Amino acid sequence: MKNFLKLLALALLETGLILALPFLMPRPEAAEPEPAPEAPTEEKEEPEEAPERTIPVLTREGFVTEMPLEDYLFGVVAAEMPARFEPEALKAQAVAARTYALYRAAGDKHGGAVCEDPACCQAWLEEAQLREKWGADYEANAAKLRRAVEDTAGQLLTWDGAPVLAAFHACSGGWTETGENVFGLDLPYLQSVPSMEDPASVRDYETTVTLEAGELLATLAAWDEEAALAASGGPLLTDPVYSPAGRLLRLRLCGVEITGQTLRRLFSLRSTQLTWQRTESGGLSFTVTGYGHGAGMSQYGAQAMALKGEGYEEILAHFYPGTTLERMGNEQ
Repeated sequence: MKNFLKLLALALLETGLILALPFLMPRPEAAEPEPAPEAPTEEKEEPEEAPERTIPVLTREGFVTEMPLEDYLFGVVAAEMPARFEPEALKAQAVAARTYALYRAAGDKHGGAVCEDPACCQAWLEEAQLREKWGADYEANAAKLRRAVEDTAGQLLTWDGAPVLAAFHACSGGWTETGENVFGLDLPYLQSVPSMEDPASVRDYETTVTLEAGELLATLAAWDEEAALAASGGPLLTDPVYSPAGRLLRLRLCGVEITGQTLRRLFSLRSTQLTWQRTESGGLSFTVTGYGHGAGMSQYGAQAMALKGEGYEEILAHFYPGTTLERMGNEQ
């Protein structure tokens, strides 16, 4: 009996060891999960910047060169308006010059280029010329004018979605002139508006040009020999017709009908806002008010408005009534 019990105990012990064996054996370490393969990354292309707008410029040498528009405008503002003017007046000039350049680029004149002749298009000066002009003040003046261009970057005046003929001149002498009387173009935004320049602040607001008899006859002979002969024997300037703005539209010179603009060019006068009288020697003496053709923005008028605290938007709206101030790319 005892032997039986021993055999039973041994059997139970062996069975327990067998059952416990899987728990007593060391477990293999779990393998670390492999990282998921990275998804292939697509290289994102940086968006291309829109190409800088350029403008074709007809140089003094007679060839056309493409200039970055905003760089070109700095040279125009520097050439066309005194750097001492108020920032808001300079901004108005920058917008007017940008608009004028784009108007010319869309047209046929000079093959779509804008020239550097202020009597034809608008003046422009390069850096070397400005350094000579401003001397020690170059850096300060250049920074001021560049700010005017940058603060109005891309802005232009439009009518029906197209750039307007944003003409400008130095001083109107009280009222601007219509586009019809200056350019023969009846444009709704080039109408006669008041321009309250301060005569005391405008250099040569009123000028006098006198031609004695000999100089007068020589000038007339260069223009028309028959007119020169007539000048000594009859009336010289007759039948003047003035616009409501006070500018000479037309008259007869030695019996020949001419425009006020022709008379201005013939005698190198600053504007057509003028009167005259004969001198004792038989010559002519002209009294002239203002400077320039008189259409569009008066630069001294813009300065007067800026000194009163008006912004460039108000200045432009006054001198180009009915136009829309918008950014390039929005126009048609």
